[in-house]
Amino acid sequence: MEIKKLWLLLLIVGLVTAACGQVSQTQASEFTEDNALSLVEDAFRTQVSLSEKPQSKKKINDKLSQYFTKDLTASFIKENVYEVEGGYITFGSDFAPHYVPFFKYDDATNVKYIDGKWYVWEERTAEEEGPVSQVSGIEAVVLSEEEGTWKISSITYEVPEDIQSE
Repeated sequence: MEIKKLWLLLLIVGLVTAACGQVSQTQASEFTEDNALSLVEDAFRTQVSLSEKPQSKKKINDKLSQYFTKDLTASFIKENVYEVEGGYITFGSDFAPHYVPFFKYDDATNVKYIDGKWYVWEERTAEEEGPVSQVSGIEAVVLSEEEGTWKISSITYEVPEDIQSE
């Protein structure tokens, strides 16, 4: 009788484990190009909003951690968040590290999934108009899964060659 109970318990544990794995797989496969674009755009807006008024460092961390991995959130705070009267704030800059690029979110914006990561990028052409010049090249955001949630894991100036050639 005891052996039957043990086998039944093992069977139940096995089925529950398999079901949990299937749910996780489904959630990952339901993440689309539109989801990736929305996440990147919302992350950018969140970063920009941090310059509006001083707030606690915890509140800033909580806002950023919805969109960025733990490592990127920590790096952003270290490089861009300053203590002022009333809390912490970011100051606007065209060259601040770890900011999501200013994408157009139109036909110029590319989105691809490859090797377990999402890449969102735009190719820039050199522009010399206005107060800031722009160098040609790629600006990209990489999304990875962290604890079952898609988040921005890096901001870079390159994408894998097999993505570019498509």
